[in-house]
This record gives sequence, structure tokens and C-alpha cells, in this order.
Amino acid sequence: MTLVQACPYEPPHVHEYPDDWQFGGPSGTDPRLDPRFIPNVYIYFDSQLKVIHITSAYICHDEAIDNFTAVAGYGPGYNPKWIQVKYPDKSTETLKVIYHPETDEVEETA
Repeated sequence: MTLVQACPYEPPHVHEYPDDWQFGGPSGTDPRLDPRFIPNVYIYFDSQLKVIHITSAYICHDEAIDNFTAVAGYGPGYNPKWIQVKYPDKSTETLKVIYHPETDEVEETA
């Protein structure tokens, strides 16, 4: 049996966990408490492909995409454009999005 939890990030989707998964945080819904949670590593690049931020704090790709605005707000040297994901198995993927800081919009790419 699995637990299904709605994700607060767009587009609407859910995450599934084993029924014995441990949750934490102030609302008791954060799946990162469970020792089986293995995060992806999200790497933000600027337009020159320079790494400007690395984090493993996010639960899913949609949370990483939503946080382009936060990364852009870190200061004048932070102009994120792309995100690459490094999975626990060490494989990588560049998310098919590009961030436009001048409009604070994320565009899907091919």
C-alpha cells in the first residue's frame, strides 16, 4: 500500500510513498524526514553555463523550477537560466525549461 500526497507546486501532481514513510516539518507532511528519502541535486546555471547555485533541498523538479525566482534574488551575480538534475544513481538531466529573469517567467523548451 502507498500514501499519496498532493504536491503544492504547479502543475498539479502527487507524490507516492510507502505506507510506513515518516513525515515531518511543522505540518507533518514533509517526506524528507524519512531516512529512505534520497534527494536529487539541482544545479542552477547562468547564461554562460557557470554554476551559480547547487541544492539538494527540493522534493521535486517543480519545486526547483518554482525557486528560479529565489535564486535570482540572491544578488546581482545570480542570473539563473537553466537547471540540471543529478539523480542518486549519478545520471544527469537538464530540465527542459529556461528562466527569463527580466519577466520572472519560466518557458518550456524542446
